[in-house]
Amino acid sequence: MKTKHVAFILALAAVAACSSAKYVVDPPAVDLTAMGTIGLVMLNADNAKGDLDAAATQHFLQRVNAAQGVPVIELGPSASVLADLGKTAFDRDAALALGQKQELDAFFTGEVQVTKVKPQVDVLAPLNGSLFARATVDMSIKVRLVSCKNGATLWTRSVTREGTVGSVGLDGGVPVFTARDKNEALDELLREITYQLTWDFRSTRRRL
Repeated sequence: MKTKHVAFILALAAVAACSSAKYVVDPPAVDLTAMGTIGLVMLNADNAKGDLDAAATQHFLQRVNAAQGVPVIELGPSASVLADLGKTAFDRDAALALGQKQELDAFFTGEVQVTKVKPQVDVLAPLNGSLFARATVDMSIKVRLVSCKNGATLWTRSVTREGTVGSVGLDGGVPVFTARDKNEALDELLREITYQLTWDFRSTRRRL
């Protein structure tokens, strides 16, 4: 009986200690609110086809907005943005031109890469040489924030994860992702990657 009583007292003491613990909120490592007007070029999907680029860009944009609530101007696909500027890559000259044309102070640009696509055989699924129901993939997203004043990279980060996705097709050996088809597994993988990708934009709570 005494043992139970002592255990109960210790449990209460632990709860009291936790409730009295003090925390401090550290500001984000990157303050986007101080960046001025920010644009976002659609992430370019490398080694993949379909609408993976649009899906990844939307997830990234949602994470940025949730982290700091800054307005972001969507600029469209990278090929269209570069063509409109008469450029072939986002170098210093392109950054300066984009800033002047769109009245931006900085912009996000990046790419999505998919490697090691391994089909998971499902005997109940209608499989053929170009379609499989599920697959394990390595997916990485790299994004950088570029200054429109001098073309310098203000911030960059990349995250790679392995995940299982569904409704994947093949076109000449290149995976085709159709995010419109309620691909919950793909959404979950993109949510995980973009959460880690935008870590520097969120406040963190630290125990004293």
